[in-house]
Amino acid sequence: MVRRAVLLGCLALVHAIPAGAQSTQGVDPDASTTHLGPIGITPTFFLRAVGRDDNVFNDAVNPKSDYTFTLVPGAKMLLKPRFLRLEYITSTEYVYYRQYKTERSTNNSSALRVQFNLARIQPYVTTTGSSSKERINTEVDKRARHRERMYGGGVGVKLGSRFTLGSAVRFTRLEFDPGATFRGEDLARNFNSDLRSIETSAIIELTPFTSFTLAVSREQQLFAQSHERDSDSWRVTPTFSFSPQAVLNGAISFGYRRFTPRSPALPAFSGLVATATAGTTLWSRYRLDMIFGRDLRYSYQADTPYYLMTGGTLTVTVSLAGPFDLQANGSRQILAYRGNLVTLNTKLPGDDTVTGYGGGFGYRPIERLRIGINAGWSQRDSQLASDREFKNRRIFGALTWGTGGAQ
Repeated sequence: MVRRAVLLGCLALVHAIPAGAQSTQGVDPDASTTHLGPIGITPTFFLRAVGRDDNVFNDAVNPKSDYTFTLVPGAKMLLKPRFLRLEYITSTEYVYYRQYKTERSTNNSSALRVQFNLARIQPYVTTTGSSSKERINTEVDKRARHRERMYGGGVGVKLGSRFTLGSAVRFTRLEFDPGATFRGEDLARNFNSDLRSIETSAIIELTPFTSFTLAVSREQQLFAQSHERDSDSWRVTPTFSFSPQAVLNGAISFGYRRFTPRSPALPAFSGLVATATAGTTLWSRYRLDMIFGRDLRYSYQADTPYYLMTGGTLTVTVSLAGPFDLQANGSRQILAYRGNLVTLNTKLPGDDTVTGYGGGFGYRPIERLRIGINAGWSQRDSQLASDREFKNRRIFGALTWGTGGAQ
């Protein structure tokens, strides 16, 4: 499998050379690097985390180290005949550890979206799927195989040149392999679930590069084995979206969620939730990228069924003379746990805090190819138990091809 990944990477680099003169500013986001008849293809390739992992299992004491690297070949395919837009994205991730073979994995993901442009009516269908052994989040340190599938669809109706009403439905299923455990908890029991969502939205195009969306959605999450975790949620979500061709690009969303568990043993929640993925380039040299999130997440633990996760990452990239750049990043996440009202008597169990920072030096011989050397430090502190804490540091190399931004 590793040989196959290396071969795909070499093929990708061959296609990279003609694309070197392209710029990421003000280009068509649908532009493809290669065409096969009417199909546009943009291959991508990542060779990342090439180095030593000083704490493979995130152990609080006696950490284990190992040499590791990850290969990620992928591709985006786009077909746009009349009245139709079909987009397919796929990637395969090969994770290698030299000594700890249980941590090796092959992870697959794909996404398909078909949209019909029928004058004022624009229906679409979409589906995604993944099979991964990577950690599902920053809370669970176990690398356990899990699969996630999503099916959805919707329709948008243009009522004017700048106003669109929409509705959508989505179904998501998450499943862990039987027998996967972490700290004595059965991951399949506490995570395997179906999430159903119905949404209504209104979209206003404020400028050619900016749009505003107000969405109201109803969610229902049902667990296959732990029905005491079943819940219903209402969301009201205002969102500003910015075109990739604008000075500020991405999306920023701040909204309200009312979370109502079906079991009286779980506490309810009402409050602010947010999602933001945005970036901007200043004075043609400085690139700022920000990711932020605040929302409820189910926990692997029975006594603390869910937590409120708040945090994000800020990355600053500085273009130096010629094809060189410097990059620095910092991240922080606070996991505020909510306990089972029966076992914890309404007392809040405490927080976990995960912090990280790092930096790197990059060389970009052509626009879509970047070679970098990076260093990173991460740490988790816990008010729940000392054995949940860990520290890790890594110095690693990375090669990225197929994207215009710094990686």
